[in-house]
Amino acid sequence: MSRKRLYLRAGLYAEGRSDYDFLLPLLNRLLSSLASSLFPGACDVEDSLGIDAPYPAPSERAERIAAAIADRRAECTLFVIHADGAGDPRYARQSCLDPGIDAARRASPDVVTVPCVPVRETEAWLLVDAEVFRPWLGSDAHSALPAEPEREADPKLTLGRLLKVKEGRMRRKPERLYRLFGEEVSLEALRALPAFQLFEAELVEAIRAVARSQGWPR
Repeated sequence: MSRKRLYLRAGLYAEGRSDYDFLLPLLNRLLSSLASSLFPGACDVEDSLGIDAPYPAPSERAERIAAAIADRRAECTLFVIHADGAGDPRYARQSCLDPGIDAARRASPDVVTVPCVPVRETEAWLLVDAEVFRPWLGSDAHSALPAEPEREADPKLTLGRLLKVKEGRMRRKPERLYRLFGEEVSLEALRALPAFQLFEAELVEAIRAVARSQGWPR
């Protein structure tokens, strides 16, 4: 008899293209790491999907989130809903995410969702690992990065300043850069950020909820 296995696939609803570029590969790595720790040798993690409301999309954000989840409900076992915190992550969560999650749960009460809310912008999460910056900054990478990335007033501006080279141009297209960071940024470095700690903790609870729905012991 084959051993029971946990199946995971996340759907990601994010604010912008660069958020998808960074968060999708990061989410793949994080889910694999957490699931392997929680269910060693007994989990299958598919690549995460970027999701959006199908055309014609509702005008209200909450309804767009609910429509995006409903559209991919059969394909994904959990949904990560992202919003930048803009300096007040609690308010961003309450105003930008909770109404959409509530709308999705009215349609599917058992849907599993995880809020993802950096303090200001997702770019702060790209500023935690000096090793990823070495192709641009060499041995100065560590000293060039902010000591507390989520205290940066404009993380996107800081990231752009660090990555620019001659004539103000980046060496790679922005979408490739964000994807590169999502693939390579250290999970351990990210775990020093309180907002990421909260996201990871809620992701762990989501994985456990999916496991219960698939018949694993509570």
